Amino acid sequence: MDLSLIPREKGVYILVMRIDFTITIALSIGLVVLEPGLYAYIGSARSFGGLRSRIKHHLTKNKKKLWWHIDYITSKNEVKFICIIYALTELDLEENLAEELSKNSCWNPAVRGFGSTDRKSFTHLFKCVCNSNMCINRAKETVEKLVKGFGAGIIWIDQ
Repeated sequence: MDLSLIPREKGVYILVMRIDFTITIALSIGLVVLEPGLYAYIGSARSFGGLRSRIKHHLTKNKKKLWWHIDYITSKNEVKFICIIYALTELDLEENLAEELSKNSCWNPAVRGFGSTDRKSFTHLFKCVCNSNMCINRAKETVEKLVKGFGAGIIWIDQ
């Protein structure tokens, strides 16, 4: 994947990934078991380097340090990255995006507290319960609705 396609601006994003085999990880929120399927992780990039820096970190398999809950998943070989849906914004919309995605019939909350221990959100990790294309389209529509289409995009990842 060409990382130069990812904007350096601040924003929110949904990292869509496929898990091919059951993953069990021990986190501060407890033991997490993720069954095979399509998952979406909601995050924000509000610091230096913006979206490109944060997403590059997520896409790196051999991380020097596991900082966030999502790092414990994205470092696994069983995880394949599908796409990144993003919106350029200076606003802190991470919780709003998680709330809107949780209302979508194609996405179910996956793990309580995942990626959201510093937020009021129930979770920032969701599992697709429709077909993959429908889930991705619904996630993109959710992002576009949240930012009224301005600065929203999708980047497909070739693996």
